[in-house]
Amino acid sequence: MPSIDSRCPQCGTPLPAGTPAWVRRLTVGQVMTPSPFTLSPEDSLMKGLELMRVHGFRRIPIVIGDMVVGLLAEGDLKRAQPSTLISSQEDFVQVMEETPISRIMINNPVFTREDESLLEAARTLHGTKFGALPVIREGKLVGILTDSDLMRVLGDLLEFGG
Repeated sequence: MPSIDSRCPQCGTPLPAGTPAWVRRLTVGQVMTPSPFTLSPEDSLMKGLELMRVHGFRRIPIVIGDMVVGLLAEGDLKRAQPSTLISSQEDFVQVMEETPISRIMINNPVFTREDESLLEAARTLHGTKFGALPVIREGKLVGILTDSDLMRVLGDLLEFGG
């Protein structure tokens, strides 16, 4: 892994060594998206597709009550869709309306806790390549940590951190 230059790129002044302690203490709960939209395993693929289109989501936790049982990923949903090039619009809608999310969801997804360090959660996200981790407290969904959340906090740290 390449090292980060230890001098300011604009003026050449030496930068302090190491990461500020407060950055290492960031937790998932400080960065996650709280109270995410959810779906149930019985909801249709069409409902998932519409929720993703309207809100710009790429992953949706699948729950029974408050318990996370799966994760619907945009890529999996796209792969499951019938092609509109070889199917009629009516066939497309029929398949999407009649197929439950449980057929394609990621079962038993990897999750994190809101008090987990952001560093550990970021490593988990990177290692699993899922792009999102449901966040639980006492076994119940309280948020979702996405790659977009991590990019947002990275931008904030680069702009304001210190």
